[in-house]
Amino acid sequence: MLRTTRSAMVVLAALAVTIGALESIPFPALPLLQRELGLDPAQAGLLSTTLIITSAVTMPIVAKIADDRGGRRTLLVLTWCIVAGAMLSAFATTFPVILLGQFLQGLGGGILPVSFVVARELFTDSTPAAVGWLTGLFTVGTGLGVLASGPLADALSRRWMFLLPALIVSAVALIAPVVLPGRARVRAARLDWLGGILLAFALATLMLALYLGALVLLALTLVLGAGWVLVERRAAHPMVDLHILRTRGVWTASVMAGVLGASYSATYFLVPQLLSTSRFNATPSDISLYLFPTVVVAIVVGPLSGLLVRRAGARAVVVAGLALTAAGTLFLAVWHEMPWQIVLGMLVTLGLGVGTASTATYTSVIASVPEENTGVASATCGIARAIGAALGVQVAAALLTSSPSDGTFRLGFLLAAVVVLLPLVLLRGVPGRSGERGFRSGLAVAQG
Repeated sequence: MLRTTRSAMVVLAALAVTIGALESIPFPALPLLQRELGLDPAQAGLLSTTLIITSAVTMPIVAKIADDRGGRRTLLVLTWCIVAGAMLSAFATTFPVILLGQFLQGLGGGILPVSFVVARELFTDSTPAAVGWLTGLFTVGTGLGVLASGPLADALSRRWMFLLPALIVSAVALIAPVVLPGRARVRAARLDWLGGILLAFALATLMLALYLGALVLLALTLVLGAGWVLVERRAAHPMVDLHILRTRGVWTASVMAGVLGASYSATYFLVPQLLSTSRFNATPSDISLYLFPTVVVAIVVGPLSGLLVRRAGARAVVVAGLALTAAGTLFLAVWHEMPWQIVLGMLVTLGLGVGTASTATYTSVIASVPEENTGVASATCGIARAIGAALGVQVAAALLTSSPSDGTFRLGFLLAAVVVLLPLVLLRGVPGRSGERGFRSGLAVAQG
């Protein structure tokens, strides 16, 4: 049994690292992709967030299927979606084709909440540590994507930025059926497809509204959202139980995930653009090298934060993570004239802050719901993070489009720092050390 759980954890860890890498791979190579595909900053912003947007649209459906029918089969389908999308992105020669590839990769964005479902089944007595490892490794993967994409693009071609992860996921997809347990689920109710479709359209319309800045699309989002709420209230087996969304631990964690996503995605977008200016003239390899210390720190901090949650409670770890994220981004707003300043700022922001806060956020939301709602609750955080990330990148891209000056970069970093401090007033909804009971009892223990 011990060997089985270890093998399963290796598979889940490999998927967490890979999906994190695929999400961040376009960032260091954005200047290169812009030149080769003829993209303006707004198109580059859309390209860098398409995977995240697709994840937000499909994540609740995928998570619900995993909650009701088990995570193993769901994971296997998602892995092959990732492979197909990465292959298409690798060989794309036009903007629409690479967007389609990123869309297919985004279908695999639900791997993280589905992995939490599997982890909670396998590690009932150590779920915080397992969630911490997976969330931390996702952050590590994000850093590795940034680190590897530049050298791959310079030494080989931009195709290998996508081909290498595709090969890794293919290998994992072949091994997964053997090592992942196929545990039968008690619930196998009919899926609420109408609710899922309405939610998907509402989220997709919201993302388009953020990208295009169209008030008509925003109004349509509100209409679709209202229709979705009406359908879910009447459904016998809703896609998302609205009672879960009203749980204090769930909605507070979702708000924190949203602002954290907005802050770090804006920073991730601004830094490569800054390094590619005439002041630095950095190549994709240079950009990856500057971000290498961030990856090293994330490798240690990500998994460690899960253990810190068990000892100090999610609330204390969230405060530390948000404070570090804000401190690093404020540093970048004031000092970004030298490469070492950018390295230090990113190390504190993404290496220390984001990894710590993300792990604590996901741990707290899982502690707030029964086991059978693990996937949907964590997907809610994932959706909020995706919406925040899309908004953060589009705001940063709009700033650069209007006036790409030193003052613009300063303003972008300052806004990212301010945003990440906003959810501190909601921390009463985050479980303290007592939240650990939620993993063993399967009962909601969120405070408030």
